[in-house]
Amino acid sequence: MMYLKGERMHIFYSIVLGIIGGLVGVAIFGLSGYMISLSFFEPPFFLIILIIAMIKMFGLTKGTAKYMERLLSHDATFKMIGRLRAAYFKQSVNSAEDTHSVRYIQKLTSYFDDIEDYYIRIIYPYIVAVFISLILTVLSLLIDPKLLFILLVSVLVMLVVMPTVISSISGRFYDDRNRAEDTLFTQLYHYIHDFTNLFAVKEDKQVNRNIKRTYKKITDNENKEAVLDAVIDIVSLLIQLGVIILVIILFSGDYPLLIPMIILLLMSFFELAVPVIKPASRYKAVKARVEAVSDTERAAESAKQTALSLTDMTFRYPSTKRDVLTNINIDIKPGEKHALIGGSGSGKTTLLNQLIKQSDAGIMPQHLDFYNATVQENITMFNHFESEESEMRALLEQFELEHFKPDDYITSAEYLSLGEKKRMHLIRMYIENRSTWILDEPTASLNTRLRDKIWNEIFQKETVIAATHDLSQLEQFDYVHYLENGTLTESKKVTEALASDGPVSEAYKRYHDAL
Repeated sequence: MMYLKGERMHIFYSIVLGIIGGLVGVAIFGLSGYMISLSFFEPPFFLIILIIAMIKMFGLTKGTAKYMERLLSHDATFKMIGRLRAAYFKQSVNSAEDTHSVRYIQKLTSYFDDIEDYYIRIIYPYIVAVFISLILTVLSLLIDPKLLFILLVSVLVMLVVMPTVISSISGRFYDDRNRAEDTLFTQLYHYIHDFTNLFAVKEDKQVNRNIKRTYKKITDNENKEAVLDAVIDIVSLLIQLGVIILVIILFSGDYPLLIPMIILLLMSFFELAVPVIKPASRYKAVKARVEAVSDTERAAESAKQTALSLTDMTFRYPSTKRDVLTNINIDIKPGEKHALIGGSGSGKTTLLNQLIKQSDAGIMPQHLDFYNATVQENITMFNHFESEESEMRALLEQFELEHFKPDDYITSAEYLSLGEKKRMHLIRMYIENRSTWILDEPTASLNTRLRDKIWNEIFQKETVIAATHDLSQLEQFDYVHYLENGTLTESKKVTEALASDGPVSEAYKRYHDAL
């Protein structure tokens, strides 16, 4: 839980408030039981009124504590989930998994539902239940050692033994269901998209039978989980009945008037413990997912702090049979400027995307997005980046877009030429103010004067990685990488590459000959 960061205090407060609320709930039950016992002696009316007033006051206190506990725990949990989602999606860009598939989206939703349950229904309530159980166990010594023994056994059985035993069974059901669901989605995809081929080779009926068998496995698994839940409920109820009967038998002789209070105190304990048993039994299964997604967040965080590098990286898109990138080795240190060149379709954009996954950089993608909104809203991404109107006007003038005003409306993407999009997106990156820029064809569709102007702005940045066909400013880069058919055939300092007879030097000569 090292990644809790700013939410740690909220979590601590929510646990404290949960314990306070639970103890106040116990006090309400105890006072109610005491009032029942006290009524046997026909006490003064004002004493009954006083106890009722205390119960009401404790009820208000419990409600307030519970509300604040939920507010803080939910706030902390959803902030964590927000960070985890962002990190997970960032790491998923161009991953080997098909991020557009229905199964991927369904699994992702399930993962984050589990993470939400992990904190809100497993961790917080369990810690609160354990603390209150320990406090009740200590207080039971004030009544009788026999009550201490009963509470200790109840706590161990309901909060330790049952969750531990059920956890292994529940975890097995959990894994079996996920494997069966993965298989079912694969079989359905194959059946739907390859039905013609399956029909032609007379395998469609066999695949159909396989699908039905897999679906039956899922329903059988769900039935087993339902039976397990029913067993937990029945066992919990039998324990409660057994404990209450035991209390009546043991205390009917020595403390008959305290029996109502003891029973109600035990009921308050069961009210806390029983709802925790099922979620706690899923702790191991859910924890694996939480750690997997949390490792993704930590990987994303560490990527921000290190140099950009790829080592022996091979990549292919899902559902394809050809590697787009093969054995890529590239190392980009802060303060360096790297050019990525090569023919169309050589893999430059894909390589940039792999570097983007590692970095916290300003990005100029190949395809630029502009929306049905004002110029200022488009540039600031609807005020996600901050910029005063005076700064916006100055930047538009600097990039020779003074014919636009910040409040001008862009009615469609066709409203802008490609050159205007490039410059407007560059203003967006300028406002975002990242030390590293990764750009894909930043000067495409610009005339010579604007092209030189844009390169001048780009080279002001500390670290630059640019994929480009424009070699007019190649000498300004520190390093150049030539990509051909997904393989880096040359990676050198620019001065060394231009002095040799390799593909970089040849491409450079062809570029200037064409001019």
